[in-house]
Amino acid sequence: MIDFTKLKIENQLWPEDEKLFETMENSYTSENERIFFETMHVKMLTECAPCGEELLWNSENEDKIYFTRDGYDEFIVGSRKDGLKQEHYMNLSETLSANLKNLIDRDITMLQWLRERDYKDIVYNHNNAYV
Repeated sequence: MIDFTKLKIENQLWPEDEKLFETMENSYTSENERIFFETMHVKMLTECAPCGEELLWNSENEDKIYFTRDGYDEFIVGSRKDGLKQEHYMNLSETLSANLKNLIDRDITMLQWLRERDYKDIVYNHNNAYV
């Protein structure tokens, strides 16, 4: 559980994301899902990614999906599977509920896709402002 009193909070989350984190707490489907949500929650509150933060590289999965955090709480999801296609989202809630059909020709949300992979190859230390 995150101790918010010890965090230097720099950003206020969208209400949708606050609700998402609240709903997910204690409802995780795996340890990797818990790590993903707790890490993203802290990062979105405390760590800006002005040059993007690569959470997943397209070279690490068969669908050629890439997943990037921009600023505090905006996200870009794209695929290089059949050319370059990408979508921009204003918050994590919107990102995870997005259907990837336009990117990979499968009727699956980003959350379902991540769960299917059990968050395999997600990285949390590639904020381009610091690498």
